[in-house]
Amino acid sequence: MQSTGRVPYDAMEDALNLSTLGDRLHSAREALGLTMDQLSASAGISKAHLSRLESGERQPSVAILVELAAALGTRVSTLLGEDARGAPLATFTPDAPRHSAAGLSIASSSGFPDARALEALRVHVPADRQPSAPVRHRGEEWIYVLCGTLRLEFDSMLHELPENMAAHFDASRPHRLSAGRTGAELLLVSAGYQPGLAAIHH
Repeated sequence: MQSTGRVPYDAMEDALNLSTLGDRLHSAREALGLTMDQLSASAGISKAHLSRLESGERQPSVAILVELAAALGTRVSTLLGEDARGAPLATFTPDAPRHSAAGLSIASSSGFPDARALEALRVHVPADRQPSAPVRHRGEEWIYVLCGTLRLEFDSMLHELPENMAAHFDASRPHRLSAGRTGAELLLVSAGYQPGLAAIHH
């Protein structure tokens, strides 16, 4: 079959999402008066990796999104373009907008104005996703499997979590997610790391 030369819609959408996410990262960093060196040090990622994220050349993992949001004193949902407004109560429907991150489909399930203590994300792990390299970030993580079977590798040990099972662990230890043959839908809550933004400037 002859190529039409057109870029698939999904590819264009992913490129646009990466570009707008990079713009939001750049704007949030500059609004705080932070250099790339300061933000990369606070978030625990390399300056080169941060530069690629801001320029839209690289897709961040969920762990890096959590670290960057914490370091910037904002939320993952805000970096994804879902600014919380209004009263100090937010509700989230099952059809909340989904975003792609490192082969996962994620939707925000937390965030009211000035909320800082935790991040709750609804995450779909597809069955055909290749497991990423193990990640680690500051704070704690709690996972509840809504459906399917989740494979959680933690500290080089594999744990299979069926539907309605939960896990709570130290996120500073290496961990990664994959799924059984039907994929897995889960609720992921990250909490416990509050960076000292005032110290970043010094």
